[in-house]
Amino acid sequence: MVPVQKAEMKSAMNIPIGADVKPIQLRKVVAKMRRGEPIGMESAGWLCVQKNTLEWRGGQVNITDDRFTETFQEELQRANYSVIGDPNSLFDDPSSWKAELLVAGLINKIETNVCFPLGPWGNYKKVKGGAFIRVNWQVYGQLERKVIYETTTEGSFETMESSSGGAQLLLTNAFAAAVQNLLADPKFHNLVLRPKEQRAGSLPDPSYTSIVLDSPKVDMASAGEARIGAVTVFAGKGHGSGFIVSPSGYVITNYHVVKEARIVKIRLANGRELLADVVRTDSARDVALVKTTETNLPALPLRLNTSLNIGEEVYAIGTPILEQLDVTVTKGIISAYRDVEGLKYIQSDVQIHPGNSGGPLVDGNGKVVGIAVSALTLNGLSQNLNFFIPITEAVSRLRLSFK
Repeated sequence: MVPVQKAEMKSAMNIPIGADVKPIQLRKVVAKMRRGEPIGMESAGWLCVQKNTLEWRGGQVNITDDRFTETFQEELQRANYSVIGDPNSLFDDPSSWKAELLVAGLINKIETNVCFPLGPWGNYKKVKGGAFIRVNWQVYGQLERKVIYETTTEGSFETMESSSGGAQLLLTNAFAAAVQNLLADPKFHNLVLRPKEQRAGSLPDPSYTSIVLDSPKVDMASAGEARIGAVTVFAGKGHGSGFIVSPSGYVITNYHVVKEARIVKIRLANGRELLADVVRTDSARDVALVKTTETNLPALPLRLNTSLNIGEEVYAIGTPILEQLDVTVTKGIISAYRDVEGLKYIQSDVQIHPGNSGGPLVDGNGKVVGIAVSALTLNGLSQNLNFFIPITEAVSRLRLSFK
């Protein structure tokens, strides 16, 4: 057998334990060469003497199957990368939105020398030989919405021992070698590591730089109209609620909804789903600010620096318990104002449940007065003792101002 071309192998750069990395998903692997282009030799028998020239037949072919996906994931996980995706998913992977970086590979060169020792007896599972591939990689940034890095790596694999797996075994191992060389690329390595300035964390002090937001363009006339500015926030396995605070794409929710996430998915009241970057958090006050690149969103007006009277009617909007119950509105009154360990809360009997967290509490004119944060329960039952963060405090802690 004639040996295939050998790729230079480099050592993968492992991610340090505890490092903050961007989750990655392999989206596609495509092979594209000229129709009829020679890609190697095929032979059979113990001496591998029955040789046939292999030619590429298909132009561009999507070869993203479970073997390639699993191989990609295994190599990245071995190097301590954060990998998203289920290779066994038959439909669109529901976890895909969590990936900040999408990776695709274009194989534009294949060289194989495949021998089936038991081929004359009808057994094409046992194989030996080698394979070489060259992969052009593209990395797509979900937040940037564009390809942010491109590079090319090569990989090869060869075995003179007869092994099970057919010709796919040779290509899969060559692909694994190309992935290892991708992980040896310092630019790819640095791209995956999150810069410190991008890491969300609690606000240090009031001197934190202020973010100036566009004010809402539409006044609400009622709590019912305010539903259009409510959103559902998906982070991790659960969901919470939130509301649009500026038409330029900013959304307020609870810190305990987003926690350590860097990207979340939000669903608007009209059902559209968008990715959003976690811009700023304050774990002590349990508030967070996220931003999508979408603009001209229906932001809710805020009732700042004015308190409601005890007994005044208020309305909570959110997604209680099930995500299918989004933009649910419940009615109650202001029951009291509380001070707990130096933090102010609005108490109300308006009904909220798990999933309402981060959703707006609005007055009769649809202006936001508070943010749902917790409910007192007894034996799992609501006691109509629910608590909200005053919107003025949330805006202050997140260092927001409006123009």
